[in-house]
Order: sequence, then structure tokens, then C-alpha cells
Amino acid sequence: MSAPRDGASRLLRLLAERLEGYLEGDDLAFETMGEAIEEAGPSADEMETAILALRGAATASDAERGGHAAATLDRAPGKQAQRVWSKEERETLSPEAWGYLIELRRRGSLDDGQFERVLDFLTGCGVRPVSVDFAREVAVRVALEGDDTGRLEGAHGEFDQTH
Repeated sequence: MSAPRDGASRLLRLLAERLEGYLEGDDLAFETMGEAIEEAGPSADEMETAILALRGAATASDAERGGHAAATLDRAPGKQAQRVWSKEERETLSPEAWGYLIELRRRGSLDDGQFERVLDFLTGCGVRPVSVDFAREVAVRVALEGDDTGRLEGAHGEFDQTH
């Protein structure tokens, strides 16, 4: 028995041949597609692999045109991507404070830059562990005041934001 990848390759070649035939003027190129697939006898796994390959190619094409696609190393992750805590953040923020900030970002109350600015401030302020109340105070100031000076002042005093 062949690997699903081999059968999928045969299916993709068959589809490519039919598309090419249609492009060259064969109006009936797809009329016998079902029969050709039956003759090839692919398994369900092989067909699923071919489907995934086609969808992957379509996703890559969408990404080139600015559509939705999976993140890659040369492209920023999408809005639904989950951010991974750094070691410093795990040691600094309480899980409740982290969850609160993630929810603010999910709802659009903080954009990605503001979210990172809040995290930079909270990890560099010296308060351990950061409570939800303190995280809320800093997030509100960043979101509403748009403080570009790098300094925030609140109930815990004035702190320089880390860079």
C-alpha cells in the first residue's frame, strides 16, 4: 500500500492534467474526472491529503494578495493568535492580570502596540506579582492617555517604562 502522499500526488497530477487540457481548449476535460479518479483508486486518506494540499495552496495564494493566512516566520501572526508568556512575564504577572490583558486585546480595547507597552511597563515596574487592579490601571492609562513620554503615574507611584 502506498503512502497517502503518493496517492495524493497522483490525484493532484490528474487534476493538473485536466486543468491544462481545459486551458488548451478541451471543453470536456472535466466530464470524465470522476471516472479518472475512480480508476486511480485513491483511499480516503489520499483524497484528504490532496484536499489539504489544494487548500494549503489556496491559503498561500490568499496571503500573497493580503487575505487571511497562517502566520509564518516572515509575517506577523493573525488577530486570533495566542501570545506566549516570556519567562519574565510569568514571574511578574498574576494569571488573572494576564487573562485580563488578553481579554482587553481580544475585544480591541488595546491594540497590539498598546498591549506590548502595558506588558513592558508592568514587567519593568518592580511590582510582584502584578494584580488585576494594577494591570487595569496601567492599561487604562495607556489606552486613554496615549502617553508617549514613556512615563506613567498611578497609585503605585511614577515609573519609567522599560525599553
